[in-house]
Amino acid sequence: MTSERKIDATDVCIIRALQKDARTNFVSISKDCNVSVDTVSKRFGKLVEIGVARGTTVLLNPKSFGYDCVASLGIRVDYPHVENVVAFVEKIPEIVFCTSSMGRDNIFAIGVLKNVGRLSQVKEYIQGHPKVTEVTTSIWVDDILLCPENFEFDHLEMK
Repeated sequence: MTSERKIDATDVCIIRALQKDARTNFVSISKDCNVSVDTVSKRFGKLVEIGVARGTTVLLNPKSFGYDCVASLGIRVDYPHVENVVAFVEKIPEIVFCTSSMGRDNIFAIGVLKNVGRLSQVKEYIQGHPKVTEVTTSIWVDDILLCPENFEFDHLEMK
């Protein structure tokens, strides 16, 4: 459920505190935001209700799992085949996010890979799909933190 309700400075203060650490208790947030605990509780509930906030999570560092390459992939396809190619790309274990998009590319994907060599293999595999006309990649250079919902563990080498 969404609403036209605008967020204010107090809402932003609550959101920022929870972005830093989703486990922060409402007492601490109330002190930082100069409002009552009840206000934080009600405001957070409202932010969830209107769809501004959706749950809480922990962020993962792919490098800690031995994945040294995070990359964006822009994929061009003939328009009527976008859904088919998205389904194809989503089956690649290292692809953690894939969606149709508007702009230069019809599909945008994010891959978390062991190394640049594996990125090259994945790019060639996607390029081999008969409806794909072009694949471009951009490697992310800064430290990356991913939401667990976008990080599959099935293909990891567990110790």
